[in-house]
Amino acid sequence: MKKRVLSAFLCAMMIATMAVGCGSKDASKDAGSDDKGKIVVGGKSFTEAYLLSEIYADALEDNGYEVERVYDMNTDTISPAIQNGEIDMYPEYTGTALTDVLGLDMETDTDKVYESVSKGYEDKWNITWLDMTTMEDKVAIVMLKDKADELGVKNLTDLQKVADQLTLGDGVNFAEREDDLLRLNKLYGDFNFKVVNVDHSLAYSCLDDGTVDVIPGLTTDVQLLDDKYVKIEEDIPVWPPQYVAPIVRDEVLEKYPEMKDVLNNVSKHISTESMIEMLDEVINGGSEYEDVAADFYKENCK
Repeated sequence: MKKRVLSAFLCAMMIATMAVGCGSKDASKDAGSDDKGKIVVGGKSFTEAYLLSEIYADALEDNGYEVERVYDMNTDTISPAIQNGEIDMYPEYTGTALTDVLGLDMETDTDKVYESVSKGYEDKWNITWLDMTTMEDKVAIVMLKDKADELGVKNLTDLQKVADQLTLGDGVNFAEREDDLLRLNKLYGDFNFKVVNVDHSLAYSCLDDGTVDVIPGLTTDVQLLDDKYVKIEEDIPVWPPQYVAPIVRDEVLEKYPEMKDVLNNVSKHISTESMIEMLDEVINGGSEYEDVAADFYKENCK
């Protein structure tokens, strides 16, 4: 009788132990699960923006998040999308956020712009600006280096003095917009260029063949990898800074606070120079942006 009682007791203990063991295994799995939930990453509809969004998306996936990608948006659609919770995050440009989204006056100081957009987005929409990258995509006045050296042009003050000897190739209505040539005229005095219309996609070719002497470009133009071109320095700041940073809904950061470190780690590796190199791989090298982004993340951010 005692043996049967003891046997029954031991069986009960084994069953209880197995049950506890199974329960502990499930709890451990839940606590240490790599599946941290789904994040919807937005992106704008141009190559540079695809690369940026994809790098951040890769980082999130590598850190255990499920990622849904919603690309091919523009400023008019992507801003309402994050404000309404349709997407959770995307990379934004500080100058675009300042003037186009918040409608604030133009400012050229990098720190002041970042402070303004951070406060504005938090106050209006409960959206956090994380750390800025050192990647900036803004207007740049470009010349052939030999031509600039010949005329002694290093900055925009120098350029204004000889503008009447030069032809500006304009494929983006640069000469007519308040924020571009007209703003230059206010800050530096009149730039008396001869202005000719050129196909924007051929602007650098027009510099090469001498059709034009000066063009408005962007700081991430892949042609700037070639040192025969030079960006003319803004000795008096003209345009707002356009640094990139990931912006994230507060609700998402509260739910997944570790996201902040994941995204900030990526941002510290993205520079203007690294973006130009990635763009070159896509535009001139024929690589898919997904592959270029994945390689960049693996080589720099892991």
